[in-house]
Amino acid sequence: MKYQELFDGDEILKSEAFKELEKPLIDLIARTSMWVDPGKVTNAPVYPDVKRGYPKQKGQVIDGIRIDDNTYANRAIKNAISKDAGFVNYVTCHIWPGTTYDERYHTRLANLVLIPQVVAALSDHCPSVIDVLKYRAFELYGWYPEEESEPERPDYYPEEWGEMVSESVPLSDMECNLDEYFTEDDHNLELEEYNNNREEIEIEKVRRKVFGWRYKPGQICSTILDEYMTLSQNGKCPVERDRLKSICEMQGVEKFEGNYNQMKNFGLRNHAKVFQENNGYVSLWLPVSTFIKGLYK
Repeated sequence: MKYQELFDGDEILKSEAFKELEKPLIDLIARTSMWVDPGKVTNAPVYPDVKRGYPKQKGQVIDGIRIDDNTYANRAIKNAISKDAGFVNYVTCHIWPGTTYDERYHTRLANLVLIPQVVAALSDHCPSVIDVLKYRAFELYGWYPEEESEPERPDYYPEEWGEMVSESVPLSDMECNLDEYFTEDDHNLELEEYNNNREEIEIEKVRRKVFGWRYKPGQICSTILDEYMTLSQNGKCPVERDRLKSICEMQGVEKFEGNYNQMKNFGLRNHAKVFQENNGYVSLWLPVSTFIKGLYK
């Protein structure tokens, strides 16, 4: 649909009126936000196999990862702050943009903060607020995502922050068995959802996984795709399958057949479908070829 005129509410962030309110709002967030006591924060997510995904995928297990909305992140931080307290009109916010879609960071306590609902949206849309929260998380926990640079102290940084809730909660009490919350019907729905929307699901899986392969060399999938992209001149021409196998084995790839098949075929538990094969020649799967070529360009 094309619009004759488009109105963007985020334009308010550029207005002079907002600039006058910006520092007082940052101070308000600092005084009212709720953080986990550093003594309770570990170097791992509370729920290691959970991340955010498409709303219609909620509750599914895709490639071993449970798809959440914000339920598990919300449970993780509130239990860590106080298992006995009630939280009304507080929103669980992620410090670093985009990390909720990564199972390493979705329920990591150092990446979470509770902010009053009335101002919580600023943590997603206001760069100065985001920068302040990043530095506060680093100040408290010494943490930032491994793909990012150490945050710098913003030019404007609040001196006054709210006090933390004083309560001792054993870390073991914050753990739970995910299967406790899901029935066999939920798992059957996962397979049905995949079969009904497998191309869409595979495209999303490729976009999520290949980025990691590209920037974390040494994995089997990464090596196979890297060698293919080299042999194919960045996906310009098909590559003989046996030649790809030979080169990958020279690079130390064991069990090429099984891993390659999981990169070629559809499957609920496959690595991610990046290849298609015709008469013994391998090429990129068309729905994701442009995306992959862009990463390797």
